[in-house]
Amino acid sequence: MVKAVIFDFWGTLADHGIKSPLRQAQWILYLSKMDFAEFVNKFEEAFMTKQFNTLEEGFKAVLAAFERQENFETLNDLIGMWNKNWMLGKLYDDTIEVIEMLKEKGIKLALVSNTDSVSVGKMLEKYDLRKYFDVVALSCERGMLKSDPKMFETILQELEVNAEDALMVGDSPETDIEPAKKAGVQAVLIDRRDKRPYEGKILVLKDVEKFI
Repeated sequence: MVKAVIFDFWGTLADHGIKSPLRQAQWILYLSKMDFAEFVNKFEEAFMTKQFNTLEEGFKAVLAAFERQENFETLNDLIGMWNKNWMLGKLYDDTIEVIEMLKEKGIKLALVSNTDSVSVGKMLEKYDLRKYFDVVALSCERGMLKSDPKMFETILQELEVNAEDALMVGDSPETDIEPAKKAGVQAVLIDRRDKRPYEGKILVLKDVEKFI
């Protein structure tokens, strides 16, 4: 029996304000020839596992990680693009409805996200979302990404549920589904645009109810 549901944020509960911010960052950094998965891992490790006072500080750490020279134009482009993402980001139409439905059923809720010190936090504030979650696990605050086995272990401890009693819902097989399964947590992929050939996926958030 599912006693807790752990949600990813971007692509699961909220739509990006711009198209593929990580790919845009790769382009701004002139790293388009680099393998995208390798880029994402290195970018997130540098930018999303520490708390920075400003986006400028965070992106300076990114430039250092990729051995790129600091310059005003690159920093300005990265900051502008990243701010536009959360400022224009919005919740999917079914997000609040499903969250409230699960809360009414007495199911504990957690949010886990690889994020910098600004974007998801601003979205949580903008839509007053923290009140719905028993645990909010942001990589920048926890000092680790979702791929770190300790991330799901600590979330389960804080929720006070066993792995077999939890369900992970996310839009990425690589960063949501696989890490959850490695922690012994049942996981379901949400593919809102129906682009991934993945068995057992759901297309709308309401179908999470089928797994409860």
